[in-house]
Amino acid sequence: MMEEQPESRKPESPKPEARNGRRRWPRYTLPALAVVVFIALAAAVFLVAEDKARTMSAGLPNFTDSPFALTDQTGTPRRNNDFAGKPIALFFGFTYCPDVCPTTLMSLANALDELATDGVDTDRLEILFITVDFERDTPEQLANYLSLFDMRVTGLTGDADSLADARKAFGAFAQRVVNDDGDVTYDHSAALYLYRPDGNFAGTIVFNEPHEFMLEKLRRLLG
Repeated sequence: MMEEQPESRKPESPKPEARNGRRRWPRYTLPALAVVVFIALAAAVFLVAEDKARTMSAGLPNFTDSPFALTDQTGTPRRNNDFAGKPIALFFGFTYCPDVCPTTLMSLANALDELATDGVDTDRLEILFITVDFERDTPEQLANYLSLFDMRVTGLTGDADSLADARKAFGAFAQRVVNDDGDVTYDHSAALYLYRPDGNFAGTIVFNEPHEFMLEKLRRLLG
């Protein structure tokens, strides 16, 4: 008689371990899932930001059509047309700002350093810092403050009306606030406004935006 051969079986797929009646998934599953979710959310945020920028650009005038007449940190009168034909990053702030302004400028400087290392011509970018504090931010004060950052920045100041006109031209805001201890500060627009060399609005970089998003937006602007 022929001996019966043992029945061959296909190897079973690994199943989650069970403990106390509950299935346990392999350790790598949850971290991998978290990474996928994070990437998806990050991509969604970036796409929403880009869509918002495109929507905003339809209502914002060309940079050359946003007039201002201010004074830079050397005491030289400057107008918006002085910066025509260049990619621009524009920021409204003040030198006594405790957090938002220095953080934004430092983040921008770090991003430009990284892009320069990658071969991007970051010297083309015209960085404008328009103060909202006409009382304290003299040309000398702007020069001292902006020298703390390792990048070329044009600081702009003026009287109260001139600065208000500049904010209105770009849809920015600023509100003087006196704290209980008598210190003066400002609530103000905290985004970088980006403009292409043709003067068209290219979007914003918001305060504390992820570093990778800032890099990509600047790379596109300077591309």
